[in-house]
Amino acid sequence: MPSTLVAVVDDHEVVREGVRLVSMTSQADVKLVGSASSVPDLLDQLGRDPENPALTAQGAKRIECEVVLLDLSLNDLSRPAANVELLRAAGMKVLIFSIGENAALIREALRAGALGLVRKSDPLEHAIEEARNIAEGKPVITKELAAAIDGDVEFSRASLSPREQETLRLYASGFAQVQVARRMGIKQSAVKTNIDRIREKYARVGRPAPTKIDLRIRAIEDGLVEPTADITTAEKHL
Repeated sequence: MPSTLVAVVDDHEVVREGVRLVSMTSQADVKLVGSASSVPDLLDQLGRDPENPALTAQGAKRIECEVVLLDLSLNDLSRPAANVELLRAAGMKVLIFSIGENAALIREALRAGALGLVRKSDPLEHAIEEARNIAEGKPVITKELAAAIDGDVEFSRASLSPREQETLRLYASGFAQVQVARRMGIKQSAVKTNIDRIREKYARVGRPAPTKIDLRIRAIEDGLVEPTADITTAEKHL
């Protein structure tokens, strides 16, 4: 399995150096490809066009990156949402890397598309492992993340019907649409229609879920799927 390509944005040099050292010795098989005190500096390191991060800057060498560990309180006074949006535009997933005490900043980053949170007080090895999980499509749910979601009125439930909830529970647990259809005794086209409606409902309450990973995260947030649930777990409820 190839190494996960990770970068870190933090304005404390000692933190960035710690991530670098741990990435070199971690058993999680990651490679640190960038380290900067701000998101614009990181994008510059990775050879991205500042006007359109999805593109390579003229004359620059493009360096690929899968996951960015992002501190929420940077000295350049940038907003978490703006930073997350820039990184996502560059095709990178974002893992919040913070002391975890400012729930408002966490919620702002989540609404912009961050996929999880790790605390700086945890061992750096844990942050590296969770970056690997994010790259593999596994959500990172912590008590701090759950508390931030619970305290945000914008993270309202999508008012899914019982049939839509069951569709989401199975689909978010890892079943393919054809498998969901077989287990629910409905046509695959009906499953697709349910999933489309689920996405529309989440989008209406400000919680977009354009990908299957996003839907799994929404299902976990709403208590339909346990963070550790997989197909085997889902089958036990059938």
